[in-house]
Amino acid sequence: MERRVSYPIVTGAVLIEANGAALNNAGQDEGRRTDNTIVVKQIQLGRLRYPYVSGQAWRRWWREVLYSDFGWTPSPITRETKSAYTQGNPIEYAEDDLFGYMAARKRGAGADTYRRVSPLRASLLISVFPNVIVDDFGHFSRNLPAGSDIIPFESQLYSTYLQGAFTVSLTEVGRFAVGAMADVAEDLVKGRSGLEPGPNDGTGRLTYQLPRSERVRRVQDLLLALGRLRGGARLARNLSDVTPVAVVVGFVDGGNAPFQNLFMADSETSEQLLFNLERFRSVLRDYKDRLLPVNGGRPVLVGFRPTILANEEEVRHTLQSGEDSFNGVELLESPGAVLEKAAELVEMAFVHVA
Repeated sequence: MERRVSYPIVTGAVLIEANGAALNNAGQDEGRRTDNTIVVKQIQLGRLRYPYVSGQAWRRWWREVLYSDFGWTPSPITRETKSAYTQGNPIEYAEDDLFGYMAARKRGAGADTYRRVSPLRASLLISVFPNVIVDDFGHFSRNLPAGSDIIPFESQLYSTYLQGAFTVSLTEVGRFAVGAMADVAEDLVKGRSGLEPGPNDGTGRLTYQLPRSERVRRVQDLLLALGRLRGGARLARNLSDVTPVAVVVGFVDGGNAPFQNLFMADSETSEQLLFNLERFRSVLRDYKDRLLPVNGGRPVLVGFRPTILANEEEVRHTLQSGEDSFNGVELLESPGAVLEKAAELVEMAFVHVA
């Protein structure tokens, strides 16, 4: 008997190589030796400090690529005294659909609030290596009047690998519940051509959905845009390529993001980057019955830049060895190839969307 698929997602792990970068800053540190010291965002565990990039930040990078490279139209922003929100129209704006919103819409003399939980979820991008943050002291002295003091400033930067995870709920993309505190107002969908009635969401609300072809296209754009990721703070002085140098993408039944912390520092030297085959094997074993039957039964795709992994030869040999644990895995030649193949498989994965 074929097992019923309840919550199909595409999920993945990304690894970004940050070289002399300060991709996401926490702002000014008042306690430092200069008045204008900018520090990077960091998490501390015991004595170990790990720089990170917030989920909000790299989702912003992702959005910008979708605008510039894939023709997505930014959802118009309404600015109020203490808040700002997008149009809240996921039918017209793929950004509102995939990235979610909380928006107010006028209704008679008042207003209702509409809230869409983002089908795209993203973790922090956290450094694989600890204690990589360094202080960079500088000063402004160019063409100052004679006798003027230089203006000192400090900032932080790091060279490391940052890893994170994402999921996209295929069930939720292009599907909208009607009503206050739901996705859309009734007037937004009433009489609109191109929408189809959606399934019962369990709350008694009406639901509508875009044609499958449009839902597929939006997810495909999202995956392809990840392969062109660019952005980050202080790029004029600390240019770093944030396109992923390693990617794992899988099609899974379930809302979790299982491919997390797959990259680790060598426990002996803490200087080399390793792919954690033991952890990957364990995840694949536990999710064996929840991997979606796409790509000829190989719904997990792996790709990385050569020379990134210290155990690259072992990884290649193991993933291609025919070991039962890795039967559902396909090793491709690069991160870009993984994302292109994943985008091709999206249409097949949507077969499992109720």
